[in-house]
Amino acid sequence: MVSVSEHEGDFPTKSPFKKLRATYNPNNPKPPVQEVRRTATNWQITPTRRRWLSIMSDDKDAQGEGDEVEQQEVLASMGDRNEGSDSPVSMVRWRGHLVSEKEAKILKHVFDDMQDHFGNRKCESPNIKFNFDPSLFLCKNELYTYRSHPDPTPRDRWHGELDFTYTINHETYNMDYIAIDNVYFDLNPKYDGEGKQIKDYGHSWIYVYVPDEVMSRVKQNFYTGTGWSPSDEGLADDRNAELVSIPAKIYPAPNPEPSFWTRDVEDRANLSFTRVGSVQSVAKDADYQKIHRGIGVFAMSADVPGRENRKPTPDYEDAQLMFTLISARTFGPAVTVAPVVYAPRLRSPAS
Repeated sequence: MVSVSEHEGDFPTKSPFKKLRATYNPNNPKPPVQEVRRTATNWQITPTRRRWLSIMSDDKDAQGEGDEVEQQEVLASMGDRNEGSDSPVSMVRWRGHLVSEKEAKILKHVFDDMQDHFGNRKCESPNIKFNFDPSLFLCKNELYTYRSHPDPTPRDRWHGELDFTYTINHETYNMDYIAIDNVYFDLNPKYDGEGKQIKDYGHSWIYVYVPDEVMSRVKQNFYTGTGWSPSDEGLADDRNAELVSIPAKIYPAPNPEPSFWTRDVEDRANLSFTRVGSVQSVAKDADYQKIHRGIGVFAMSADVPGRENRKPTPDYEDAQLMFTLISARTFGPAVTVAPVVYAPRLRSPAS
């Protein structure tokens, strides 16, 4: 990962150096990302991402140190995070999954102790540094990112998966995920302007509603860590409810599907959850076709426009943030939150 110095202050909402780009505003608007996931089953996932998806998907009953084959699979999936180290990697079990001791510490910190969550009142400033280094590929050949609207004149896009550096007791740990509290998962079916149900909704993407203040904090951390100003492309804003709607990608089978958990109401002494199924399976159940409040675990990526022979820089382009839902831990239905029904108003640029 290319080292980027941290940037102080708020990210600029408008810069004299940014190129002016017209907003695509069709006469008959369609819901964001309705038509842009036609190759959903072709998503390419690295072994590292696949392993982490499996860890987040469900708990296991396995115990012990694991055999040599399982240990080698873990080491192989760790990739470059284990390169340059000749010392043996100590393995432990976290919720039945074989992980390195360092991975277990960050997993326990974020998911067991629920520390450094965005939107958590006990942690207003998560100690997380965002890392981002875009690489080139053509958007017309890109398999797994999404756009907020069809682009009538596709341009080269530079894309990068984010990773996050957590600081725990003066030690740094890298992980591909962040947790955001008090978000809302919309499992209501969605329909297009002609009244036809959007088949991909609940299969390869869903809406997640994030408090406006929390989303601003996520954007601020992105800017501080990377130097890139985040754009509002792809986001819909309900200023009355003070919520920002994001179309969150969800990996469909044969990839490990994101998990859906509900709180154990009988265990009032502890904040524990029980896995109900995958997000895709729960979204098909009429009993769960509601808006649910909870904690979301997300991977993030970003797109920036550019040219094949010139890598874009933060001085001239904004970055479009994209979210992938990995796990949803829910507290119950949110009856006071209204869903996005059709063609939400896209947030307009700051004047």
